[in-house]
Amino acid sequence: MTTRFEFESLPAFDRDLKKLSKKCASLTQDLDNFRKFIVGVDFDHNNRYDILHRDTARQLLIIKTRLMVRSLKGSSKMRLVFAFGVIAAKIVFIEIYMHGQQECESQQRIDDFLKTLATGVYPR
Repeated sequence: MTTRFEFESLPAFDRDLKKLSKKCASLTQDLDNFRKFIVGVDFDHNNRYDILHRDTARQLLIIKTRLMVRSLKGSSKMRLVFAFGVIAAKIVFIEIYMHGQQECESQQRIDDFLKTLATGVYPR
């Protein structure tokens, strides 16, 4: 039996997605495709995924990966940062950005997300 994961996103992620969707027409569909296969991935043994933070008590990983976007013609410029919670059976999208427009993930956004885990209310 497979565990069904719930997907959420931070409000800041939704703003990023809306802005980037104007430049990359297939982005929303590519993210939907990502949702379909991400649950079965072994992050510890796959070099496509960088584990940025590991919380063993909560069984939570913060992960960064390249998101393949068809409208970018196979380019690996899009980056996706998300939280993968085993116990909560939840994936929370934290940040999406184009490599080149932004050099790396926002550590502040990740820290804010980790601080709000207890309340369940995400930062705006």
